[in-house]
Amino acid sequence: MLSRDKEAKPASASGDIFMDQAVACVRAESSLREAVQEALEWIAWRDRVPENGRVCIKPNLTFPQYKPGVTTSPAALRACIEVLRQRTHRIAVVESDGGYGAWKAAEAFRGHGLDAMCRELDVELVNLSAEPAEPIAFQARGREHRIALPVRLLHDCDVFVTMPVPKVHCMTYLSLGYKNQWGCVPDSMRLRLHHLFADAIVAINRALKVRLCVGDGTYFLNRQGPMDGDAIPMNLIIAATDPGSFSAYVARLMQMDWRKARHLRRAVRLGDMPADLSGVRMNVRPEEMATRRFYLRRSLRNYAILPAFRYRALTHLYYESRLGLLAHRILYALVGKMEETKARVEE
Repeated sequence: MLSRDKEAKPASASGDIFMDQAVACVRAESSLREAVQEALEWIAWRDRVPENGRVCIKPNLTFPQYKPGVTTSPAALRACIEVLRQRTHRIAVVESDGGYGAWKAAEAFRGHGLDAMCRELDVELVNLSAEPAEPIAFQARGREHRIALPVRLLHDCDVFVTMPVPKVHCMTYLSLGYKNQWGCVPDSMRLRLHHLFADAIVAINRALKVRLCVGDGTYFLNRQGPMDGDAIPMNLIIAATDPGSFSAYVARLMQMDWRKARHLRRAVRLGDMPADLSGVRMNVRPEEMATRRFYLRRSLRNYAILPAFRYRALTHLYYESRLGLLAHRILYALVGKMEETKARVEE
């Protein structure tokens, strides 16, 4: 929740982000570790991670167990940690509680085997929902708004590394380099700001000093997303210097139009994401790695929920009003809480 005794700090501009933008896409032929190493070396990751620097890695744990195409695979996360440990041992894996109280971060940690992995690798495992937070300010729809972020990520982190899973998304069209960071908001009721998502997610990424994207492309998610859909084996690791370059590259690899994603259009207008890849260094063109055209096909249920994602009044009606709470209780009684929440909780 927002700290009332602190003034909101403006979301930092991207002026401190390195001007050199690069993407490397590598097939994981024999081992994920080798693929991650090759991809990160190509984008000169050591120039971005200070020796003994404080690194926070954000996997996508939008389900309490590993689910191909939905959550970051433990194997890819391990590979990323092992490569980064060549430069620093001050590493933390971070995630927050699932949206709308679907599950606690601790459940997702256990479901992905991260407790044992982090102990073995001597890496900190952090539930961001249990950490102190302070608000940042951002502009949206002609007004200033606030959203709380963990103090650890704002002040006690030198390099933020995001590990998204490339997927289609029934609410945002695509979930690429930016969307994973929505899970850094520690408030499980972060859905209250869905109607401001496009502006909020760009502000969050700027504030977090996102310096590396390591996309777990072992599987991509097709057809619906972010929780359901078709897991497509792609066997790729995609490393990028920033979420904008990553998003532009992977959208083209998926043969999908990023302009249909409101938050990506906003990122381009704000100068945070390149409109094309002409100024981005690449080890291989995305067209050369593309094997199929991905698509989004929303279900009737998706269409029913979509207005609540875009309009604050409907968000309140669906999720906070007495009528909405009553409807959810009935659904929980019929199908169980996990089955209902897993289809609508955000990343």
